[in-house]
Amino acid sequence: MREGLPGMERLTISLPGSLARDMEKLTKEFRISKSEMARRAFEQFIYQCRRKKLLQAAETMAEEYRSDPESTVLTDLDGEEFK
Repeated sequence: MREGLPGMERLTISLPGSLARDMEKLTKEFRISKSEMARRAFEQFIYQCRRKKLLQAAETMAEEYRSDPESTVLTDLDGEEFK
C-alpha cells in the first residue's frame, strides 16, 4: 500500500461521468493533479460555507441591533473622544 504525504488523508470519491470528464479536461488545462483540483474545490466550498454562516450571523446581529433600543443606547457616544 502506498503511503500518502504526512498530514494528508486519502479520500476515494465517485463522480458522474460528465463531471469526471470535465475534471480531466481542467486538470490537463491547468496542469494540476486530480488531487490538487479536488483540494482546491473542497477549500473553496468550505470557504463559501463558512462565509455564508458568518454573513447570516452578521445579518441576525444587525437586525437585533436595529430592533432592540437597548443595544443602541451607547450610540450617542459614537464619534466622541474619550478622555
